[in-house]
Amino acid sequence: MKKAAIYHFTNQSKIRPVVYKSQLNQLEAYALSLGYDSVDIFCDMSLKKFEHTEFERFLSCSDQYEALIIKSFYHFSRNTGKCIEIMRALQEKGLSIYSPEDGKFTWEDVPLTVPLRVATYTVLHGSPNEMREILPVKNDILRLFVGKKTHWAIADQYYDKTLYQRHGEQMNLSELIANKERYDLLLVHKLNDINWDTARFLKVRNELKLDIYSLQEGYLKYRKEKLN
Repeated sequence: MKKAAIYHFTNQSKIRPVVYKSQLNQLEAYALSLGYDSVDIFCDMSLKKFEHTEFERFLSCSDQYEALIIKSFYHFSRNTGKCIEIMRALQEKGLSIYSPEDGKFTWEDVPLTVPLRVATYTVLHGSPNEMREILPVKNDILRLFVGKKTHWAIADQYYDKTLYQRHGEQMNLSELIANKERYDLLLVHKLNDINWDTARFLKVRNELKLDIYSLQEGYLKYRKEKLN
């Protein structure tokens, strides 16, 4: 018997019970479509993080399950805090993590010997002088890694500059997304180069639909699991 947990949350308004019950039914159907024949539901009834008792209960017994099913990575991230860290810790315990909106979140072994078309991206923080000095170094590190450690080929290198980490400042990231069909993989120094806000990072990941390799965190495979 394959056992999965569903985690969801809502508020206690008069209209939300109808909505979240429908969402829970959809998540349960999705779990069954993935082959999990035993499903337990953990649903918090508050948007306040300190009242997420069901999420804490799930974490305390997560070793009983083979998978975690959530509405979306963005939804999960908004109300659980350190989303990526939590998902990686759960995967290390043996859980697969699925979302009907975003597919499967999974860290895998990096395919260093596979010839891939790569785009690199970095974000620079600081004064204009600091940025001019740091950018060549960051790009050189990425090129050196690709040249010495992989069979990949860098097609393009993108970067953005930001002083205040405001949304809307990553214009070259938008260009990268527009050109995503040219690449097989996005290479970064760290995942928060893509966005410092976890929820926004997860939205960008879904827009890119590319595998991502972070020199610091590892190889994040993009794999869309569709509802049967």
